[in-house]
Amino acid sequence: MMRFLARLMLRLYPGPWRRRYGDEVADLVAERPIRPRTVLDLAGGAADAWLHRRKIPGAKPIRIPLPLLLPLASYGLLVLWNPGVRDVPSLGGVWAQAAGVGSLADELARTATSLFIASGALGVLSVAPLLITACSALWRPAAGAVTRSTAWSVIATALLLALPVSLFCILFYKLAFAHDGFPVGPLGDAMTGGFLMPIVLSLVLPLPSIAARAPALVPDVRLSGGTLAVAAILNALAWLAVGVLVMLGVSQASPGFLTAVASSALVGCGMATVVARSALRQSRPTLGELSVA
Repeated sequence: MMRFLARLMLRLYPGPWRRRYGDEVADLVAERPIRPRTVLDLAGGAADAWLHRRKIPGAKPIRIPLPLLLPLASYGLLVLWNPGVRDVPSLGGVWAQAAGVGSLADELARTATSLFIASGALGVLSVAPLLITACSALWRPAAGAVTRSTAWSVIATALLLALPVSLFCILFYKLAFAHDGFPVGPLGDAMTGGFLMPIVLSLVLPLPSIAARAPALVPDVRLSGGTLAVAAILNALAWLAVGVLVMLGVSQASPGFLTAVASSALVGCGMATVVARSALRQSRPTLGELSVA
């Protein structure tokens, strides 16, 4: 089973990488003993290869518009959610074996849930400086500050985004705490935030994107981007806790379940990273602002 998972991980690598190194690595996988750590290393290598795709010889840059990328990734997470939490034998078997090592399984589950909650909370709170500045501009307009039209744009966008963000947060609570859905057990509950919180972060992004058009809001956009970066790190750490928990009972998991969890972790962490990088990039000063300074 480990060798089968290792071959699946190789398919996650970018096409240029597989064309150049795929056969060589596939031969190593076929000849050497495969352990759970080998599968994790291959999954991490796939993520690193995509992050540094430009350094692969012969690779061409992929330019997918952000308004298209994030909805597609969100849909992908929701699609992966079904095989991730509906494989009851894998969920129960992995948890039963992991729970056999003592209290570590409970600690990992609580850690993952807490980190996912913190990630989503930081994502929502990241827009607070933008809203405070926009509201101040409406009640106390000042020369050279945020215009009323920009302030209204920021506030209107926040109101439009409040509904879908609230719906995802309520869904997370109902599934992870109120158990108001398909019974998934402690492992499924721990993973739930990983499917929903990256979507919450992506829903928050339009607000700093609109605010970045106003020079007076750039410092607040920079603060928002920094907060989103911390949220992305917490999301990755939460998935790491889930990964360790799954590896404790990996012998009880089906290949489809492991593939769904690994793919979900890659997509979720990638979404959070893209959101944070986009917000930070928008807060950079333009050439005109640098020349004025």
